[in-house]
Amino acid sequence: MTTRDDLYRLVGQLRPETLDDAAAALRQYTPADSDEPPYPASVGVLTEAPADLATNVDDYLSEGFGR
Repeated sequence: MTTRDDLYRLVGQLRPETLDDAAAALRQYTPADSDEPPYPASVGVLTEAPADLATNVDDYLSEGFGR
């Protein structure tokens, strides 16, 4: 029987150029109403960011944005 650890090990051995195909193959086995978003967890990290962040990025970075 395959365990999650077996799958994690396999994923860790994937070549970067095969990641999209592997994800597509696994996606068919996940529920459509999954609580997980269909994008990386890092997307939306800046939901609390100021509205003018893109315009004034240099100013925010010089002030230590995110600290």
